[in-house]
Amino acid sequence: MGFNGHYDVVGEGEPVLCIPGFASGNWVFSRLLEPLVDRFRFILPDNRGMGRSPASTQGYCLEDLAADALNLMNDLGYERFRVIGLSMGGFIAQLLALEAPERVSSLVLMCSTSGGPEYRQSFPSLTEEQVRAIYALDPLERVQAALGEALCPVLQSHYPDVYQYVVEKRVADPADPEQVMQQFFAVQRFMDQPLPLLRITCPVLVLTADQDRLVPRANAERLLRDLPNARLVELTGVDHLFFLEKGDETTAAISHFFAEAG
Repeated sequence: MGFNGHYDVVGEGEPVLCIPGFASGNWVFSRLLEPLVDRFRFILPDNRGMGRSPASTQGYCLEDLAADALNLMNDLGYERFRVIGLSMGGFIAQLLALEAPERVSSLVLMCSTSGGPEYRQSFPSLTEEQVRAIYALDPLERVQAALGEALCPVLQSHYPDVYQYVVEKRVADPADPEQVMQQFFAVQRFMDQPLPLLRITCPVLVLTADQDRLVPRANAERLLRDLPNARLVELTGVDHLFFLEKGDETTAAISHFFAEAG
């Protein structure tokens, strides 16, 4: 069974699968990866119902999205590859590494967490009612609510160019509310069950931010404890969108990790 969604490929070199986060298309990686396209070939899928991938007609779990990603790499003929997972994309990346450990050579988890009660207790996720209320707004109001100080405390005040960039991207390609809710329920199911993280033995880079209110540092520290071959890098003065707010530092950390991980 092949991959039937949309994807882009940029760059030349070793393959790196990049999995986007909640209610987002693959555009979130564009600025981050620009300095690395001469050394790596980035495979950029849109998850089901997001970006330019077709809408999902029924509910699914994140294991299904991990299977989608693996099918894409099978279609492209990549036997072994690196993976970058962004926020919810990090959930999918963990599932992929557990499903096909022989395929994933190294893993980058950005502003991400894992499942089970220990992770959920410091993961202040929005309720179903809150998510529905946000996505009932028109696209501009929706983005402004999602990027407000309560969730992204320094984005607009300290990184106005990044704020405007994200607003423009999300308004130009708004996520369908029903597709968003399908993702929301899949995330909730993921968060309820702990993963056997000791089985992810490949090198893992955990990237976190000191002002991330959506995925606090405590979750990154738990990943560092539970993953047998992980290292942690924290960026300061940034929040959940640190990979855009301090793109150069984030890219440098990923580049250094790839060089060391081999």
